[in-house]
Amino acid sequence: MIYTIQIKDNSKKAKSIINMLKALKDDYNFIEISENINSKLDAELEKRYKLFLKDSEGKDWNTLKKELK
Repeated sequence: MIYTIQIKDNSKKAKSIINMLKALKDDYNFIEISENINSKLDAELEKRYKLFLKDSEGKDWNTLKKELK
């Protein structure tokens, strides 16, 4: 599973959430945090956008994974 989370606030609550995610990242190797968009993240976002354009009504994720293989 891949989720993209964007936090656009500098409030104490937003910073608390960011710090919590960073702490979880230290404990769990499956969590990746990118503070800036890198080429890997950019490619993933582009792929998701193209899939959305193909089927903006949405499909079940398992169906989409099968179609991508």
